[in-house]
Amino acid sequence: MSIRLSIWHKLLLLVLIPLVFEISFVLLLANLLQTAQQATDQYEQSKDVLLELNMAEGAIVHTMTKLVVSGSTDASRFDGVDQAVATVRKAAIMMQNSVVMVPELKDVTAPASDLFESAIRAVENARRDFLKGNPSNQQIANMRKTGLPLLLDFDQLSKNLLSAEKRLNTVGAPELERKRSSVVWLMVIGTLTSIFISIGAAWFFVNDILKRLRIVEENARLLAMRSTLKVHPMGDDELGRLDQSLHRAGRVLEDSRRKELAILDVAADVICSIDRRFKITAAGAASLHAWGYPAEDLLGRSILSLQSRDGEAAFRNALEEIAASQKSADLESQLICSDQTLKDFLWKINWSYENQSFYCVAHDISERRAADRMKQRFIAIVSHDLGTPLSSISATLSVLLAGVGTLSDAARKVLQKAEASLERLMDLIRDLLDLEKLEAGKVVLDMGAVSSLDVCSAACDSIEFLARSLSVNIVRNNIDTVVRGDERRLIRVLINLVSNAIKFSPRGSTVTVSVHDLGSATEISVTDQGPGIPERDRELIFEKFRQSSSQSNVKGTGLGLAIAKLIVEGHNGLIGVKSVLGEGSTFYIRIPNFDLGEAK
Repeated sequence: MSIRLSIWHKLLLLVLIPLVFEISFVLLLANLLQTAQQATDQYEQSKDVLLELNMAEGAIVHTMTKLVVSGSTDASRFDGVDQAVATVRKAAIMMQNSVVMVPELKDVTAPASDLFESAIRAVENARRDFLKGNPSNQQIANMRKTGLPLLLDFDQLSKNLLSAEKRLNTVGAPELERKRSSVVWLMVIGTLTSIFISIGAAWFFVNDILKRLRIVEENARLLAMRSTLKVHPMGDDELGRLDQSLHRAGRVLEDSRRKELAILDVAADVICSIDRRFKITAAGAASLHAWGYPAEDLLGRSILSLQSRDGEAAFRNALEEIAASQKSADLESQLICSDQTLKDFLWKINWSYENQSFYCVAHDISERRAADRMKQRFIAIVSHDLGTPLSSISATLSVLLAGVGTLSDAARKVLQKAEASLERLMDLIRDLLDLEKLEAGKVVLDMGAVSSLDVCSAACDSIEFLARSLSVNIVRNNIDTVVRGDERRLIRVLINLVSNAIKFSPRGSTVTVSVHDLGSATEISVTDQGPGIPERDRELIFEKFRQSSSQSNVKGTGLGLAIAKLIVEGHNGLIGVKSVLGEGSTFYIRIPNFDLGEAK
């Protein structure tokens, strides 16, 4: 059964193995040092005992020799007996207290104690007998008879001590040196072994942990690159589980990638990514239908090579600006398809700084541009081929109604209706032309400092006749502000709003024109007492050819508010409506105030 160790366990082993060895090594070294110290103490104490024994043996032998050999009959032969006895007793005490002597010395000194005691008794007895009176020859002979064997025993003891000392010097000193060498070698071997164990444990850790860490790092890099992850036996510890998590994340990302590609393949628009060098790095299957190129043929190709000759530089500059601003942007360009035809595309481009890539959606607007061109031709036809004849007809009707010739009342009414219809048709043509110019950006606004009071006065004066004819009263305040705008265009916007308010107001009601200074902008509002506008229609009425369902009885082209919205937006302003059904509506525009610093 395999042992599963976590990284924590392996790190613990990395620390514990050298630690256990170091503790064992220290204990062994301490034991060896203790043994060496004991041997040293034993050697030194044995030398001290030998020294004391030699001194005691010499002293007692000298004393006994004087007793046996000396012919003196006075007390001088006992000089030094007390000192010799003291020396012997000191040696005896040392032998008794010396527990660490070498075994050979113990064997030699074992009979020494009895021998010394016998010698001391013999000396003491001889001195006692001598001190009682002059000893007889027989007593002296007995003293010699007792002392000579002791001297012979001391001679043998001396030889044994000498032999023991030689063995001690011959064996003890080398033994001590050997033990000291053993300590030194143990320290060297232990240190080297400790180093080898530490290096081995570190090598195991590096080989096991860091090697797998590099694999995890490599797999993380491959995961970021959306490449296939490498499979290695990683074990079941934390690194193994981390690698398993990376593989699971890789599978999840791969599934997401397949879903993304599926979306790209079924999308009607061309979805692609472009790197910083403008090379296509990914493209959806829609490129085959929209551009005529399979997605795989576009990989690595420059997107600039697909642009028209006239639009290539502009497209490059647009991409550079998007990358510099790090914002998304919309732009249009003409693209060369595989059949060499040009198609118009609207691009939605977003820059990713992290991935250093452009993410693009290209929508085919060729049909829209074709419709725009047809509309341009239609507007040209309307303005020229219809405008001129209608102007002639209008002039003719005006002449007839002015009294040239005799007309019956019925004929005059018919001509008046025809003139009114013709005027509405010409208004529609003019509105269409103005709307087309505004949408195409062909209208250049003459921006300057404009009095809001002058704009309101001019608009109300222009529409006053219509108000009187419909019995509607116009009320305005006298607040004045200075806005930044095109006075003629602003008057046209206000005329449209006031005329609409008059048309949709009941007779005898009031239309209020108000000016409010908002600080950074001026709000001009027109309030009527008409039927009001349903909430669902409040956004739609600013679109072309749209009117509120509550105003269907009022005739109009449906272009006035659309034109007004384009003019106001051209001033960086805002147009809107507030309404309550049955009470009336308030249309308002907000135009930025004129900055005096700008005039300077």
